[in-house]
Amino acid sequence: MNEEARFISLIRDQTKEVAVLPPGALPQRFEPLRSGNLIRNHQVDEELLAIRVVLFDIYGTLFSSAAGEISSEIPPNPNNAGPDNEAAFFRQAVLERHLAGYATTPYPEVRVEEIWASYPELPEGMSGAEFALRYELAHNPVTPMPGAFPCIRGLGQAGLALGIVSNAQFFTPLLFNAFFGAGPEELGFAPDLIAYSYEHGRAKPDPELFQVVLKHVQARGYRIDECLYVGNDMLNDVFGAKNVGMQGALFAGDRQSLRLREDNPLCRDLLPDLILDSLLDLPILIQKGHSHG
Repeated sequence: MNEEARFISLIRDQTKEVAVLPPGALPQRFEPLRSGNLIRNHQVDEELLAIRVVLFDIYGTLFSSAAGEISSEIPPNPNNAGPDNEAAFFRQAVLERHLAGYATTPYPEVRVEEIWASYPELPEGMSGAEFALRYELAHNPVTPMPGAFPCIRGLGQAGLALGIVSNAQFFTPLLFNAFFGAGPEELGFAPDLIAYSYEHGRAKPDPELFQVVLKHVQARGYRIDECLYVGNDMLNDVFGAKNVGMQGALFAGDRQSLRLREDNPLCRDLLPDLILDSLLDLPILIQKGHSHG
């Protein structure tokens, strides 16, 4: 068994189910944009008529995680202290690399396998990559978001180009293999429309991470405003998408992952183009929009 297959097996074996609960009440200004209301009222969202490309976030959108995001993005916990504490070592290493990365981007990204390769207590014979995966599975278990697989399949069957722009690590694409039985490309995500933060040293909402994919979107003959970006975070996802000219959909189906960022001045008066109560609503709305277009 090669390393990738072993890691996929490890994800399956070590996974702990994460409860996905709907959020409480959303801000009143969001109500007219909610997908459930649009479907119940038989409304066609005019913004969806032109959509030809759908790009996704992963953590908190296609997969629910215990922390609501990938562990390298979790703020430091002051209760994790002590030189022998794994979490303290990890947070300090991430902080040091972020401080060094600020010279090139306000949103630097790390490679967790490199961090753990330098861990003084790394078990003999274990790679930094394996330790990184085991740490993530123990501290931040993930589970597929309800409706994720049929959403991906439905959008592909409707003829839309699919892509991913996500804060991620080397093990993130393996979640698709572990839970859906196929990698992102096999599920219909175009290889040239995929950008993972760890490969580019910058995280969302850095516009340059989005531009990695958008240059290929344009090379395919699509306009940027024909792209819908779907994510759970008003800053990283909705602001990030709209800042580069895309439409932005806020996924609001998971209480744990929903990030409204109402205290952030970039998000305080920002409205998504659509709010998804369920991922299953997206292919319904897009197909309805195209049938009326």
